[in-house]
Amino acid sequence: MQTIKTKFRVTKWRLKSLILATLLTSNAMATDIEGDWRSMLKTNDEKIIPIVIQLEENSGEWTGVLNSPSLEEMKLDITGLEVIDNRIVFEVEALDIKYEGSYINQVDLIAGANIKKGASSLTFFSRINDHIDGSSNHSQTQKKSTPYIIEDVNFKNKETSNLISGTLTKPVSRIKATAVLISGSGPQDRDESLFGHKPFAVIADHLTRQGYAVLRYDDRGVGGSSGSYQTATTKDFASDTSAAVDYLNSRSDLPQGKTGLIGHSEGGMIAPMVASRRDDIAFAILLAGPAVKIPTMLADQWYRGRKFNGLSEEILSKLKELDKEILEKIGNLELNEPLNDAIQDLIYSSIRLEGVPEEDINTQFEEVKKEYSLLIFRDYLKFNPEFYLEQIKAPLLALNGSLDFQVDAKMNLGNIQSVLNRTGHKDFTVIELDRMNHLFQIANKGSSTEYAEIKESFSPKALHVISKWLNERFKI
Repeated sequence: MQTIKTKFRVTKWRLKSLILATLLTSNAMATDIEGDWRSMLKTNDEKIIPIVIQLEENSGEWTGVLNSPSLEEMKLDITGLEVIDNRIVFEVEALDIKYEGSYINQVDLIAGANIKKGASSLTFFSRINDHIDGSSNHSQTQKKSTPYIIEDVNFKNKETSNLISGTLTKPVSRIKATAVLISGSGPQDRDESLFGHKPFAVIADHLTRQGYAVLRYDDRGVGGSSGSYQTATTKDFASDTSAAVDYLNSRSDLPQGKTGLIGHSEGGMIAPMVASRRDDIAFAILLAGPAVKIPTMLADQWYRGRKFNGLSEEILSKLKELDKEILEKIGNLELNEPLNDAIQDLIYSSIRLEGVPEEDINTQFEEVKKEYSLLIFRDYLKFNPEFYLEQIKAPLLALNGSLDFQVDAKMNLGNIQSVLNRTGHKDFTVIELDRMNHLFQIANKGSSTEYAEIKESFSPKALHVISKWLNERFKI
Protein backbone atom coordinates (compact mmCIF):
# COMPACT_ATOMS: atom_id res chain seq x y z
CA MET A 1 0.00 0.00 0.00
CA GLN A 2 1.22 3.48 -0.84
CA THR A 3 0.63 6.51 1.33
CA ILE A 4 -0.66 9.34 -0.80
CA LYS A 5 1.23 12.61 -0.48
CA THR A 6 -0.91 15.56 0.54
CA LYS A 7 -1.11 18.01 -2.35
CA PHE A 8 -0.46 21.54 -1.10
CA ARG A 9 -2.23 23.39 -3.89
CA VAL A 10 -4.31 26.51 -4.12
CA THR A 11 -6.79 24.67 -6.32
CA LYS A 12 -8.50 23.69 -3.07
CA TRP A 13 -10.23 27.10 -3.20
CA ARG A 14 -10.26 27.57 -6.96
CA LEU A 15 -11.83 24.35 -8.23
CA LYS A 16 -14.70 22.97 -6.24
CA SER A 17 -14.46 19.74 -8.11
CA LEU A 18 -10.95 19.28 -6.68
CA ILE A 19 -11.65 20.33 -3.09
CA LEU A 20 -12.27 16.73 -2.20
CA ALA A 21 -9.07 15.48 -3.77
CA THR A 22 -6.64 18.11 -2.56
CA LEU A 23 -7.56 17.79 1.09
CA LEU A 24 -7.41 14.00 1.35
CA THR A 25 -4.72 11.65 2.50
CA SER A 26 -5.70 8.04 1.91
CA ASN A 27 -4.20 4.61 1.43
CA ALA A 28 -5.49 4.06 -2.12
CA MET A 29 -3.36 2.03 -4.50
CA ALA A 30 -2.89 3.09 -8.11
CA THR A 31 -4.35 -0.27 -9.17
CA ASP A 32 -7.68 0.84 -7.67
CA ILE A 33 -8.00 3.16 -10.68
CA GLU A 34 -7.70 0.29 -13.18
CA GLY A 35 -10.98 -0.57 -14.91
CA ASP A 36 -14.00 1.23 -16.39
CA TRP A 37 -15.11 4.71 -15.34
CA ARG A 38 -18.25 6.46 -16.51
CA SER A 39 -19.34 10.07 -16.80
CA MET A 40 -21.35 12.57 -18.87
CA LEU A 41 -19.46 15.03 -21.11
CA LYS A 42 -20.61 18.31 -22.64
CA THR A 43 -19.16 18.51 -26.15
CA ASN A 44 -18.10 21.59 -28.10
CA ASP A 45 -21.51 21.71 -29.78
CA GLU A 46 -23.21 21.73 -26.34
CA LYS A 47 -24.45 18.14 -26.53
CA ILE A 48 -24.22 16.00 -23.41
CA ILE A 49 -23.03 12.47 -24.14
CA PRO A 50 -22.23 9.41 -22.01
CA ILE A 51 -18.56 8.40 -21.96
CA VAL A 52 -16.59 5.48 -20.54
CA ILE A 53 -12.83 5.52 -20.00
CA GLN A 54 -11.12 2.13 -19.78
CA LEU A 55 -7.82 2.22 -17.90
CA GLU A 56 -5.30 -0.62 -17.83
CA GLU A 57 -1.95 -0.99 -16.07
CA ASN A 58 0.80 -3.36 -17.17
CA SER A 59 4.19 -3.39 -15.40
CA GLY A 60 3.81 0.22 -14.36
CA GLU A 61 2.75 1.42 -17.82
CA TRP A 62 -0.77 2.83 -18.21
CA THR A 63 -2.92 2.74 -21.36
CA GLY A 64 -6.48 3.76 -21.95
CA VAL A 65 -9.30 4.29 -24.44
CA LEU A 66 -12.51 6.31 -24.34
CA ASN A 67 -15.80 4.84 -25.55
CA SER A 68 -19.21 6.39 -26.17
CA PRO A 69 -22.29 5.04 -27.96
CA SER A 70 -22.90 8.62 -29.11
CA LEU A 71 -19.67 8.82 -31.14
CA GLU A 72 -19.16 7.57 -34.68
CA GLU A 73 -15.67 6.39 -33.74
CA MET A 74 -16.36 4.03 -30.87
CA LYS A 75 -12.83 3.99 -29.41
CA LEU A 76 -10.66 7.07 -28.95
CA ASP A 77 -7.10 6.77 -27.71
CA ILE A 78 -6.24 8.38 -24.38
CA THR A 79 -2.84 10.06 -24.55
CA GLY A 80 -0.52 11.51 -21.92
CA LEU A 81 -2.00 9.13 -19.35
CA GLU A 82 -0.22 9.31 -16.01
CA VAL A 83 -1.31 7.75 -12.72
CA ILE A 84 0.83 8.78 -9.74
CA ASP A 85 -0.49 7.66 -6.36
CA ASN A 86 -4.14 8.74 -6.52
CA ARG A 87 -3.62 11.48 -9.12
CA ILE A 88 -4.56 10.97 -12.78
CA VAL A 89 -3.98 13.12 -15.87
CA PHE A 90 -4.79 12.38 -19.50
CA GLU A 91 -5.87 13.90 -22.81
CA VAL A 92 -8.38 12.98 -25.52
CA GLU A 93 -7.59 15.30 -28.39
CA ALA A 94 -10.69 14.48 -30.48
CA LEU A 95 -13.01 15.65 -27.69
CA ASP A 96 -10.87 18.58 -26.53
CA ILE A 97 -10.24 16.97 -23.13
CA LYS A 98 -7.25 17.69 -20.92
CA TYR A 99 -8.13 16.11 -17.61
CA GLU A 100 -6.66 16.46 -14.11
CA GLY A 101 -8.22 14.57 -11.25
CA SER A 102 -7.75 12.36 -8.21
CA TYR A 103 -9.17 9.01 -7.21
CA ILE A 104 -11.11 9.11 -3.92
CA ASN A 105 -11.22 5.58 -2.59
CA GLN A 106 -13.61 6.43 0.27
CA VAL A 107 -16.41 7.18 -2.21
CA ASP A 108 -15.02 5.27 -5.22
CA LEU A 109 -14.96 8.06 -7.77
CA ILE A 110 -12.46 10.18 -9.73
CA ALA A 111 -13.00 13.87 -9.07
CA GLY A 112 -11.43 16.46 -11.32
CA ALA A 113 -11.82 18.92 -14.15
CA ASN A 114 -11.33 19.35 -17.87
CA ILE A 115 -8.91 22.25 -17.80
CA LYS A 116 -9.40 22.92 -21.52
CA LYS A 117 -13.00 23.85 -20.73
CA GLY A 118 -12.33 26.58 -18.22
CA ALA A 119 -11.67 23.96 -15.52
CA SER A 120 -15.21 22.57 -15.84
CA SER A 121 -16.02 19.81 -13.37
CA LEU A 122 -15.86 16.23 -14.69
CA THR A 123 -16.42 13.38 -12.24
CA PHE A 124 -16.05 9.70 -13.17
CA PHE A 125 -18.00 7.00 -11.37
CA SER A 126 -17.07 3.33 -11.18
CA ARG A 127 -19.17 0.74 -12.97
CA ILE A 128 -20.98 -0.29 -9.79
CA ASN A 129 -22.32 3.25 -9.34
CA ASP A 130 -23.75 3.19 -12.90
CA HIS A 131 -24.17 6.91 -13.49
CA ILE A 132 -23.77 6.52 -17.25
CA ASP A 133 -27.32 7.62 -17.97
CA GLY A 134 -26.74 10.85 -16.10
CA SER A 135 -29.25 9.98 -13.42
CA SER A 136 -28.69 10.91 -9.80
CA ASN A 137 -29.18 8.97 -6.60
CA HIS A 138 -30.09 12.23 -4.88
CA SER A 139 -33.86 12.15 -4.47
CA GLN A 140 -34.20 15.92 -4.03
CA THR A 141 -33.55 16.43 -7.76
CA GLN A 142 -35.91 13.70 -8.96
CA LYS A 143 -39.32 15.38 -8.53
CA LYS A 144 -41.59 14.51 -11.42
CA SER A 145 -44.03 17.42 -11.38
CA THR A 146 -43.24 21.12 -11.19
CA PRO A 147 -46.33 23.24 -10.47
CA TYR A 148 -44.64 26.40 -11.70
CA ILE A 149 -43.26 27.99 -14.86
CA ILE A 150 -39.72 27.14 -16.00
CA GLU A 151 -38.14 29.52 -18.51
CA ASP A 152 -34.69 29.49 -20.09
CA VAL A 153 -33.45 33.08 -20.23
CA ASN A 154 -30.53 35.02 -21.70
CA PHE A 155 -29.45 38.55 -20.85
CA LYS A 156 -26.42 40.76 -21.36
CA ASN A 157 -24.04 42.32 -18.90
CA LYS A 158 -24.00 45.79 -20.47
CA GLU A 159 -20.69 46.67 -18.81
CA THR A 160 -18.77 43.80 -20.40
CA SER A 161 -21.14 42.72 -23.22
CA ASN A 162 -20.93 39.05 -22.17
CA LEU A 163 -24.10 36.99 -22.53
CA ILE A 164 -25.44 35.27 -19.42
CA SER A 165 -27.65 32.20 -19.69
CA GLY A 166 -29.87 30.89 -16.92
CA THR A 167 -33.15 29.43 -15.76
CA LEU A 168 -36.01 31.42 -14.25
CA THR A 169 -38.64 29.57 -12.25
CA LYS A 170 -41.75 31.45 -11.18
CA PRO A 171 -45.10 30.64 -9.58
CA VAL A 172 -48.16 30.53 -11.80
CA SER A 173 -50.06 32.88 -9.49
CA ARG A 174 -48.89 35.98 -7.64
CA ILE A 175 -45.21 36.26 -6.78
CA LYS A 176 -43.98 37.32 -3.33
CA ALA A 177 -40.47 38.35 -4.37
CA THR A 178 -37.61 37.31 -6.67
CA ALA A 179 -34.27 35.76 -5.72
CA VAL A 180 -30.99 35.63 -7.66
CA LEU A 181 -28.80 32.63 -6.78
CA ILE A 182 -25.03 33.32 -6.80
CA SER A 183 -22.66 30.36 -6.95
CA GLY A 184 -19.45 29.76 -5.04
CA SER A 185 -15.83 29.62 -6.22
CA GLY A 186 -14.84 27.65 -9.27
CA PRO A 187 -16.60 27.57 -12.65
CA GLN A 188 -20.17 26.61 -11.81
CA ASP A 189 -23.24 25.89 -13.89
CA ARG A 190 -26.67 27.27 -12.98
CA ASP A 191 -27.42 24.32 -10.67
CA GLU A 192 -24.07 24.63 -8.86
CA SER A 193 -23.57 20.97 -9.83
CA LEU A 194 -21.10 19.08 -7.64
CA PHE A 195 -20.58 15.33 -7.16
CA GLY A 196 -24.04 14.47 -8.49
CA HIS A 197 -25.69 17.17 -6.38
CA LYS A 198 -27.57 20.17 -7.81
CA PRO A 199 -28.14 22.35 -4.74
CA PHE A 200 -29.30 25.44 -6.66
CA ALA A 201 -31.93 23.38 -8.49
CA VAL A 202 -33.14 22.17 -5.08
CA ILE A 203 -33.24 25.69 -3.61
CA ALA A 204 -35.02 27.08 -6.67
CA ASP A 205 -37.62 24.30 -6.57
CA HIS A 206 -38.34 24.84 -2.88
CA LEU A 207 -38.61 28.61 -3.03
CA THR A 208 -40.71 28.65 -6.20
CA ARG A 209 -43.18 26.28 -4.56
CA GLN A 210 -43.25 28.79 -1.68
CA GLY A 211 -44.27 31.63 -4.01
CA TYR A 212 -40.92 33.13 -5.06
CA ALA A 213 -39.46 33.58 -8.52
CA VAL A 214 -35.85 32.36 -8.68
CA LEU A 215 -33.12 33.05 -11.25
CA ARG A 216 -30.05 30.84 -11.37
CA TYR A 217 -27.44 31.23 -14.09
CA ASP A 218 -24.23 29.75 -15.50
CA ASP A 219 -20.99 31.47 -14.51
CA ARG A 220 -19.29 33.36 -17.34
CA GLY A 221 -17.50 30.91 -19.62
CA VAL A 222 -19.63 28.00 -18.38
CA GLY A 223 -22.61 26.35 -20.09
CA GLY A 224 -24.56 28.91 -22.08
CA SER A 225 -22.79 31.98 -20.69
CA SER A 226 -20.08 33.68 -22.72
CA GLY A 227 -16.89 35.30 -21.47
CA SER A 228 -13.87 33.86 -19.69
CA TYR A 229 -13.99 32.44 -16.20
CA GLN A 230 -10.22 32.10 -15.96
CA THR A 231 -9.50 35.82 -16.39
CA ALA A 232 -12.45 37.07 -14.33
CA THR A 233 -12.21 38.56 -10.83
CA THR A 234 -14.67 38.74 -7.97
CA LYS A 235 -15.63 42.22 -9.19
CA ASP A 236 -16.51 40.75 -12.59
CA PHE A 237 -18.76 38.14 -10.99
CA ALA A 238 -20.43 40.91 -8.97
CA SER A 239 -21.00 42.78 -12.22
CA ASP A 240 -22.73 39.70 -13.68
CA THR A 241 -24.96 39.46 -10.61
CA SER A 242 -25.87 43.14 -10.90
CA ALA A 243 -26.74 42.54 -14.56
CA ALA A 244 -29.05 39.74 -13.44
CA VAL A 245 -30.85 42.16 -11.10
CA ASP A 246 -31.18 44.70 -13.94
CA TYR A 247 -32.67 42.01 -16.16
CA LEU A 248 -35.24 40.98 -13.55
CA ASN A 249 -36.15 44.61 -12.90
CA SER A 250 -36.87 45.02 -16.62
CA ARG A 251 -39.55 42.33 -16.61
CA SER A 252 -43.16 43.42 -16.09
CA ASP A 253 -44.22 39.96 -14.86
CA LEU A 254 -42.07 40.19 -11.71
CA PRO A 255 -42.76 42.36 -8.64
CA GLN A 256 -40.78 45.60 -8.68
CA GLY A 257 -38.55 46.50 -5.73
CA LYS A 258 -38.62 42.94 -4.39
CA THR A 259 -35.50 41.39 -5.89
CA GLY A 260 -32.95 39.92 -3.50
CA LEU A 261 -29.75 37.89 -3.50
CA ILE A 262 -28.87 34.42 -2.20
CA GLY A 263 -25.15 33.65 -2.36
CA HIS A 264 -23.31 30.46 -1.43
CA SER A 265 -19.65 30.47 -0.32
CA GLU A 266 -17.89 32.98 -2.62
CA GLY A 267 -21.40 33.93 -3.73
CA GLY A 268 -21.88 34.97 -0.10
CA MET A 269 -19.09 37.51 -0.70
CA ILE A 270 -20.57 38.74 -3.97
CA ALA A 271 -24.05 39.31 -2.53
CA PRO A 272 -22.86 41.98 -0.04
CA MET A 273 -20.78 43.62 -2.79
CA VAL A 274 -23.85 44.06 -4.98
CA ALA A 275 -26.23 44.90 -2.11
CA SER A 276 -23.88 47.60 -0.80
CA ARG A 277 -23.78 49.35 -4.19
CA ARG A 278 -27.48 49.31 -5.01
CA ASP A 279 -30.50 50.69 -3.19
CA ASP A 280 -32.98 48.33 -4.89
CA ILE A 281 -31.91 45.05 -3.22
CA ALA A 282 -34.80 43.76 -1.13
CA PHE A 283 -32.88 41.15 0.87
CA ALA A 284 -29.55 39.30 1.08
CA ILE A 285 -29.08 35.70 2.22
CA LEU A 286 -25.51 34.53 2.83
CA LEU A 287 -25.00 30.76 2.80
CA ALA A 288 -21.56 30.01 4.28
CA GLY A 289 -20.38 33.43 3.16
CA PRO A 290 -16.86 34.50 4.21
CA ALA A 291 -16.97 37.45 6.61
CA VAL A 292 -13.33 37.78 7.66
CA LYS A 293 -10.28 38.79 5.63
CA ILE A 294 -9.46 36.13 3.06
CA PRO A 295 -5.94 35.24 4.29
CA THR A 296 -7.40 34.55 7.73
CA MET A 297 -10.24 32.47 6.30
CA LEU A 298 -8.04 30.41 3.97
CA ALA A 299 -5.44 29.69 6.64
CA ASP A 300 -8.24 28.48 8.93
CA GLN A 301 -9.86 26.49 6.09
CA TRP A 302 -6.63 24.70 5.21
CA TYR A 303 -5.93 24.05 8.91
CA ARG A 304 -9.31 22.36 9.29
CA GLY A 305 -8.89 20.43 6.04
CA ARG A 306 -5.51 19.06 7.12
CA LYS A 307 -7.02 17.87 10.41
CA PHE A 308 -8.69 15.09 8.45
CA ASN A 309 -5.22 13.99 7.30
CA GLY A 310 -4.07 13.09 10.79
CA LEU A 311 -1.26 15.64 11.14
CA SER A 312 -0.18 16.50 14.68
CA GLU A 313 -1.61 19.63 16.28
CA GLU A 314 1.89 21.08 16.55
CA ILE A 315 2.47 20.81 12.78
CA LEU A 316 -1.09 21.95 12.03
CA SER A 317 -0.64 25.11 14.09
CA LYS A 318 2.73 25.93 12.53
CA LEU A 319 1.33 25.42 9.03
CA LYS A 320 -1.63 27.66 9.84
CA GLU A 321 0.69 30.45 11.00
CA LEU A 322 2.86 30.05 7.89
CA ASP A 323 -0.17 30.03 5.57
CA LYS A 324 -1.55 33.20 7.11
CA GLU A 325 1.81 34.99 6.88
CA ILE A 326 2.32 33.90 3.27
CA LEU A 327 -1.18 34.90 2.19
CA GLU A 328 -1.07 38.26 3.96
CA LYS A 329 2.27 39.10 2.33
CA ILE A 330 0.99 38.08 -1.11
CA GLY A 331 -2.18 40.10 -0.53
CA ASN A 332 -0.02 43.19 0.01
CA LEU A 333 1.68 42.78 -3.37
CA GLU A 334 0.45 44.47 -6.54
CA LEU A 335 -1.63 42.13 -8.71
CA ASN A 336 1.21 41.45 -11.13
CA GLU A 337 4.13 41.84 -8.72
CA PRO A 338 6.44 38.78 -8.58
CA LEU A 339 6.77 36.81 -5.35
CA ASN A 340 9.77 38.18 -3.47
CA ASP A 341 12.51 36.07 -1.89
CA ALA A 342 11.02 36.31 1.60
CA ILE A 343 7.67 34.90 0.42
CA GLN A 344 9.37 32.16 -1.59
CA ASP A 345 11.39 31.10 1.47
CA LEU A 346 8.18 30.86 3.50
CA ILE A 347 6.54 28.73 0.81
CA TYR A 348 9.49 26.33 0.83
CA SER A 349 9.24 26.10 4.63
CA SER A 350 5.54 25.30 4.41
CA ILE A 351 6.02 22.58 1.79
CA ARG A 352 8.76 20.92 3.84
CA LEU A 353 6.69 21.11 7.02
CA GLU A 354 3.79 19.44 5.27
CA GLY A 355 5.99 16.43 4.63
CA VAL A 356 6.59 16.59 0.89
CA PRO A 357 9.59 14.36 0.00
CA GLU A 358 12.80 16.27 -0.73
CA GLU A 359 12.93 15.12 -4.35
CA ASP A 360 9.43 16.56 -4.99
CA ILE A 361 9.85 19.90 -3.20
CA ASN A 362 11.00 21.98 -6.18
CA THR A 363 8.22 20.63 -8.40
CA GLN A 364 5.66 21.32 -5.69
CA PHE A 365 7.07 24.82 -5.19
CA GLU A 366 6.67 25.66 -8.88
CA GLU A 367 3.03 24.49 -8.80
CA VAL A 368 2.28 26.62 -5.75
CA LYS A 369 4.16 29.63 -7.14
CA LYS A 370 2.13 29.44 -10.35
CA GLU A 371 -1.16 29.32 -8.45
CA TYR A 372 -0.15 32.15 -6.11
CA SER A 373 0.64 34.31 -9.13
CA LEU A 374 -2.80 34.01 -10.74
CA LEU A 375 -4.67 37.29 -11.11
CA ILE A 376 -7.90 35.80 -9.78
CA PHE A 377 -6.16 34.54 -6.63
CA ARG A 378 -4.28 37.79 -6.02
CA ASP A 379 -7.55 39.70 -6.36
CA TYR A 380 -9.30 37.25 -4.04
CA LEU A 381 -6.70 37.76 -1.31
CA LYS A 382 -7.29 41.53 -1.32
CA PHE A 383 -11.01 41.14 -0.69
CA ASN A 384 -12.27 42.46 2.66
CA PRO A 385 -15.86 41.34 3.38
CA GLU A 386 -16.26 43.80 6.26
CA PHE A 387 -16.09 46.79 3.89
CA TYR A 388 -19.24 45.66 2.09
CA LEU A 389 -21.08 44.28 5.13
CA GLU A 390 -20.78 47.70 6.78
CA GLN A 391 -22.74 49.29 3.93
CA ILE A 392 -25.65 46.85 3.62
CA LYS A 393 -29.07 48.23 4.48
CA ALA A 394 -31.27 45.40 3.14
CA PRO A 395 -32.62 42.71 5.48
CA LEU A 396 -29.95 40.04 5.84
CA LEU A 397 -29.92 36.36 6.80
CA ALA A 398 -26.59 34.60 7.36
CA LEU A 399 -26.43 30.81 7.72
CA ASN A 400 -23.51 28.47 8.37
CA GLY A 401 -23.26 24.81 9.23
CA SER A 402 -21.62 23.87 12.53
CA LEU A 403 -19.52 21.26 10.67
CA ASP A 404 -18.39 23.57 7.86
CA PHE A 405 -14.59 23.25 7.74
CA GLN A 406 -14.22 25.59 4.74
CA VAL A 407 -15.96 28.65 6.19
CA ASP A 408 -15.96 28.27 9.96
CA ALA A 409 -19.37 29.08 11.41
CA LYS A 410 -18.33 30.71 14.67
CA MET A 411 -15.56 32.81 13.14
CA ASN A 412 -17.57 34.13 10.21
CA LEU A 413 -21.06 34.39 11.72
CA GLY A 414 -19.52 36.03 14.77
CA ASN A 415 -17.90 38.69 12.62
CA ILE A 416 -21.09 39.32 10.64
CA GLN A 417 -22.95 39.88 13.90
CA SER A 418 -20.20 42.13 15.22
CA VAL A 419 -20.06 44.28 12.07
CA LEU A 420 -23.83 44.67 11.71
CA ASN A 421 -24.28 45.47 15.41
CA ARG A 422 -21.59 48.11 15.11
CA THR A 423 -23.25 49.73 12.09
CA GLY A 424 -26.72 49.65 13.65
CA HIS A 425 -28.26 47.39 10.99
CA LYS A 426 -31.99 47.15 11.72
CA ASP A 427 -32.93 43.71 10.34
CA PHE A 428 -30.42 40.87 10.33
CA THR A 429 -30.48 37.25 11.50
CA VAL A 430 -27.46 35.01 12.11
CA ILE A 431 -27.97 31.25 12.55
CA GLU A 432 -25.54 28.35 13.00
CA LEU A 433 -27.21 25.17 11.77
CA ASP A 434 -26.32 22.08 13.76
CA ARG A 435 -24.50 19.17 12.05
CA MET A 436 -24.46 20.78 8.60
CA ASN A 437 -21.39 20.99 6.36
CA HIS A 438 -20.31 23.58 3.78
CA LEU A 439 -22.94 22.32 1.31
CA PHE A 440 -25.67 22.43 3.99
CA GLN A 441 -25.98 18.66 4.13
CA ILE A 442 -26.52 16.88 7.44
CA ALA A 443 -23.07 15.38 8.00
CA ASN A 444 -21.14 13.25 10.47
CA LYS A 445 -17.76 15.00 10.47
CA GLY A 446 -18.01 17.77 7.89
CA SER A 447 -15.15 16.26 5.88
CA SER A 448 -15.18 16.80 2.12
CA THR A 449 -15.20 13.01 1.69
CA GLU A 450 -18.83 13.07 2.80
CA TYR A 451 -20.03 15.45 0.07
CA ALA A 452 -20.57 12.69 -2.48
CA GLU A 453 -21.64 10.06 0.06
CA ILE A 454 -24.56 12.02 1.50
CA LYS A 455 -27.78 11.59 -0.48
CA GLU A 456 -29.41 14.92 0.33
CA SER A 457 -28.19 17.84 -1.74
CA PHE A 458 -29.39 20.59 0.60
CA SER A 459 -30.93 20.02 4.00
CA PRO A 460 -34.74 20.45 4.15
CA LYS A 461 -34.19 22.09 7.54
CA ALA A 462 -31.99 24.75 5.95
CA LEU A 463 -34.56 25.23 3.18
CA HIS A 464 -37.26 25.75 5.81
CA VAL A 465 -35.17 28.33 7.67
CA ILE A 466 -34.68 30.30 4.44
CA SER A 467 -38.32 30.25 3.33
CA LYS A 468 -39.61 30.98 6.85
CA TRP A 469 -37.35 34.04 7.11
CA LEU A 470 -38.49 35.25 3.67
CA ASN A 471 -42.18 34.61 4.44
CA GLU A 472 -41.93 36.78 7.52
CA ARG A 473 -40.90 39.70 5.28
CA PHE A 474 -42.80 39.08 2.03
CA LYS A 475 -46.49 38.34 1.92
CA ILE A 476 -48.92 38.35 -0.98
